Formats: sequence, C-alpha cells, structure tokens
Amino acid sequence: MKRYIILALCTVMLLGQAVQLAAQKADWKVGIQTWTFHNLTLMETLDKTQQLGMGYAEAFFFQELGAPFPKETYLNYDLSDDNCALLRHEFKIRGIKPIAFGVASYGTNEEWDKFFAFAHKIGAHIVTVEPELNQLDYIESLAKKYDMEVAIHNHPSPCIYASAEVVEKALKGRSPLMGVCADIGHWKRVGEDPLKNLQKLSGRIKVAHLKDLTDKMEDATWGTGILPVKAFVNELKRQHFNGLISIEYDDFKSDIQEIRNSLEFLQKCSK
Repeated sequence: MKRYIILALCTVMLLGQAVQLAAQKADWKVGIQTWTFHNLTLMETLDKTQQLGMGYAEAFFFQELGAPFPKETYLNYDLSDDNCALLRHEFKIRGIKPIAFGVASYGTNEEWDKFFAFAHKIGAHIVTVEPELNQLDYIESLAKKYDMEVAIHNHPSPCIYASAEVVEKALKGRSPLMGVCADIGHWKRVGEDPLKNLQKLSGRIKVAHLKDLTDKMEDATWGTGILPVKAFVNELKRQHFNGLISIEYDDFKSDIQEIRNSLEFLQKCSK
C-alpha cells in the first residue's frame, strides 16, 4: 500500500511539474479559481491546489478561511494585520502565490480602495472585477496607484459585461493595466462565440477562465465537451498571452481527477 501511495504522489508531482513547465514555455501561469472549491474552506482549497501541482490562485472573497484561522473568519479586505500575515504564510508554505483576487463588485469608492489595498498587501498582481461603467475611471486610478492589473469579468446578464462588445468599448483608450478576465464558459452560455471574442480582445486579456462545457452548458473535462479548447489555447499562444489561466468549475462535484485530466489536456495543448 505504501508503495502505491508513493507512486501516486510522484505522479501528481510530475503532472504539476509538466503543467508548470508547459506554462513557462507558453509564458503564462496556471492556477485555481478558488470558487471551484467554494464548499470547502480556503485552507482546504489551497491543499487541493497543492495536490494538483499548481502554484497560483485567484481567490474569491467571503470563503471561510479554516484552521489555523479563528472559526468563521472569512476572506475579505477587513482581515486583521495578524490574519493577513498568517494568510501570506499559509500561501507561502504551500508554494502557492495569491496572484489574483476576485471577482469583485462594490458600490463605493471606499470599498474599492480597501479591496485594492488588501490585494496589494497580500501580494496579488491582478484583480478581477465587475464595476459599474461609471466607476471605471476610479478603478483605473487605483490600478495606476498600486501598479495592479485589472481584469473585467463577464458574468451572464444582468452583468453589464456579458457581451464582449461592451467590454471592448469600456476599455477603449484606457491604460494597458486595464484588461479582461475572459470567462469562456459564460460567453458560450450567453450565445457569443468565445474564440471570436478572444480574438476581438487580443492584447487586453489578463486572465482566462478556461472551460469546457457539455451540451447542457455544464462543466466538462477540457477536451471532452462541445467547446474547442485547443483552439482557445492556440489563440492565446498566438497573442503571446502571459497572464493567468484560471481553472474554474462553476459546479464542481468532488473528484479532483477531473481537474487533473483537464491539466493534462492543457499540458498537451501547450507544447
């Protein structure tokens, strides 16, 4: 039994190394969008991410942190200094970088200030957001203040950014720090062509929520569903994309082997 456990651990380590090497060759990063494991604590999510061999995380707010944090402590910008230090430590000991936070939406400038300051304090380089259109000037000023990349995400309607055309217009003339979090699955769900949208937003993509879907619009292992995932990967390579590919399952069940299979597919496409 011990031999099989060791072999299994070696397989996971080799897959993780292969994925990261392929990512380095393609000049992008591969990580988890922690929403995938939203039924777990963040610490449990980071353990799963480590098991999968990924070194980056895009963390959503209001997930319970879990031990060693006090019970009912949630990821948010109002964490105490001690808890912020502990959070950085928990990421570090697992070899995972908190590269991004989001997807965030706030009603006031004060909330946006606190969000950006927290992301900077923890060490993020990207925030994924869905601000109101009239908030974009202020968001851009914060991006410049913290030298933080901003990636506008596209949830389905009533999100104002459901259509790539709206995002394209919203970013026109703005700082290179301002860009897109391209959620492939949501574009398909609202009837848009994800590949054409990637092409339309070339040069502005900071984060890609890469997905595959069944014909019922549910999550599928990459390469087994109805979406041309390999074509998406090739398009990102064509653009010399150097941002974050986030693995996000909207309704993940329990078997992380499905995620391993998706990572293996990505590794093959990245060669």
